[in-house]
Amino acid sequence: MSAGPFAYIFDFDGVLVRTMEAHFHCYRQALAESGVPIDRRQFYSQAGMTGREQIRHFAEKAGVKVDAAAVYERKRRIWADMDPLSMITAIDCNLALLRTLRAAGVPVAIATGSSRSSIQPILAHHRIEVDATATADDVQHGKPAPDLFLCAAARLGVEPDACIVIEDSDVGVESAHAAGMRVFRFYDLTTGA
Repeated sequence: MSAGPFAYIFDFDGVLVRTMEAHFHCYRQALAESGVPIDRRQFYSQAGMTGREQIRHFAEKAGVKVDAAAVYERKRRIWADMDPLSMITAIDCNLALLRTLRAAGVPVAIATGSSRSSIQPILAHHRIEVDATATADDVQHGKPAPDLFLCAAARLGVEPDACIVIEDSDVGVESAHAAGMRVFRFYDLTTGA
C-alpha cells in the first residue's frame, strides 16, 4: 500500500448528482426506436459502462443487431432536447465531502462513464470543481474495466493504491477493485433503484 498522498475519486452519475433517471429515459427511448427493451434495474447496476457498451449489452440481450454509435447519437439528441438540468439534483452529502476534501488540499477527481460534453453543464450548474476528470471520451473501455479510474489517478499524479473511490454501481465497484483501489459503496436510498 502506498504511503504517499491519498486522493479521492468520485463517480459522477448517482454519486455526485442524480442523473441516472434522465439517462435511463433517453436510453429507453433511443433503444425502443431500434426495437430493444431496456431493464431499469439492470441499467442502474451497470452505471459506469460507456453509453455504447450499455447499448450493445441490451441489444445483445434482446438479440437485436443495432448500430451502437447511431443509437448513442440518437440518445444524445434526446438528452439535448429535453433540458436535462431540470431533472438533475445534487447529492448533497457527497458534494459536501468532495468540497471538504478539496478545502483540505486532498486531490479529488471524477471518473465517469458519461461523456465530457454531458457532464460539463451539470458541473457548472452545481458549481462542482475537481482537480481532474476522466470520462468516456478518455478511455477505450468503460467500467468494469479499470481504465477510467487509472486515467483519473494518472491525471492526479497519484498511485492507484493511494486512491479511495466513491461509487454506486456494481460495475463501478468492480472497476475500482480492478484498478487496485479501495472503494466505498454509496447507496442513494431516495432513488428506489
